[in-house]
Amino acid sequence: MKEHFEQLVKSRQSCRNFNDKPLDKSTVEEIARLSMLCPSACNSQPWKMYLVTSPEKVYNTAVALGLNGHNKFLSGAKAFIVLAEKQATLKPGVRFDRNHFVKYDIGELLAYVTLSAKSMGVESCIIGMVDQALIGDAVGLKEGELCNVAVALGYSDAPLREKKRKLESEVIEIV
Repeated sequence: MKEHFEQLVKSRQSCRNFNDKPLDKSTVEEIARLSMLCPSACNSQPWKMYLVTSPEKVYNTAVALGLNGHNKFLSGAKAFIVLAEKQATLKPGVRFDRNHFVKYDIGELLAYVTLSAKSMGVESCIIGMVDQALIGDAVGLKEGELCNVAVALGYSDAPLREKKRKLESEVIEIV
């Protein structure tokens, strides 16, 4: 089990060169189904995942995420999972701000989306540059929803890059 997870995290990388292989809508749906199992503060699940699979919507979403001409590689993405933040609804008596953990919960959901995709042979790239008006139009965000991040999905023929990370001694301290 550990070996499988280790291989999964070592082989997951941000893809910026998607190939032309189509991505089935059912595969995107399965990635989302697996991802929705991720934990959140008080099980609030303060998100909605918009699955973008039709060519027209994929194009419009790529434009919304290509803020000021950045992220040109998104034209090759075959689908997107757009993550909308929603106000957290917590149990009565909870003593912290309802939305204190939303950003952390969305971050964990991102990890589940990218690792679920990789487990199914799908490459991904997290996109954090979002034109709010365009993304709202592209996916139909509801009132009170905010999108700060999305995941581009597709396949790639690119070889696995060497992971360059800081030394363990720089990021891990045993106390």
